[in-house]
Amino acid sequence: MEQAASAKGWNVIFCNTDEDIRREEALVGTLVDRKIDGLILCPAAGSHDYMARYLERRLPVVTVNRALRDLPLPAVTSDNFQGAYEATHHLLAKGLRRLAIILGTPNVSTTQDRLAGCRRAADEFGLGADDLLLKVGYARTAQGYQAALECLDTNSRPQAIFAFNNLMAEAALMAIHRRRVRCPDDIALMGFDDFRSAAALTPPLSVVEQNPVAMGVKAVEELARVIETGEPAQALSRIPTRLVLRASCGCAMPPE
Repeated sequence: MEQAASAKGWNVIFCNTDEDIRREEALVGTLVDRKIDGLILCPAAGSHDYMARYLERRLPVVTVNRALRDLPLPAVTSDNFQGAYEATHHLLAKGLRRLAIILGTPNVSTTQDRLAGCRRAADEFGLGADDLLLKVGYARTAQGYQAALECLDTNSRPQAIFAFNNLMAEAALMAIHRRRVRCPDDIALMGFDDFRSAAALTPPLSVVEQNPVAMGVKAVEELARVIETGEPAQALSRIPTRLVLRASCGCAMPPE
């Protein structure tokens, strides 16, 4: 985002809400007081009723990574539904039927869309919603670790775990090692979002790879459109994902 904004002669102020909706509201107020020209927001979970007063003042706003479906705002996200669908379809096509899914933050669009993609794939293989073991890891390491342990400690241990972000995927692998379960022989593991050390883990981690650079560039382009036209039309731009298969789901590593 910063590179794309710099090319337009814009300066960027970065703020971190740490997934706290109250902190988000306070930070947005501070930024507006500083007379910003526009806002790119990765919304935290929670009510965004506070945004109404800024939209009435015609503040240009674009959301990135997550969408706020109850507000007339353009959004730029990954194609979360398709990415999760392809990952789940791959696991099911390998003959794995007992699937556990570690969800991220509840009630945000990324979690909802990824779960919908998983359910679509499960439906195509004759599985119902109740056939998927769902645990919530809140997109955090500690909670993801606990969720993975709960999956592994069930009477009918899942044949695969699909964790909805990189922190929880790492945590799930730690839990698998902790329980001395062999991956991928006894259980397959899939993550959402690639990261630098994913290929260096034991075993290397299969992931749904996102394209954050493309998301950032597109978000700046969309904000420029809103600023120039004054039309904050509710539009969703989905950036394609890519399934990267490594040994954690039982696939051979591709040659270098």
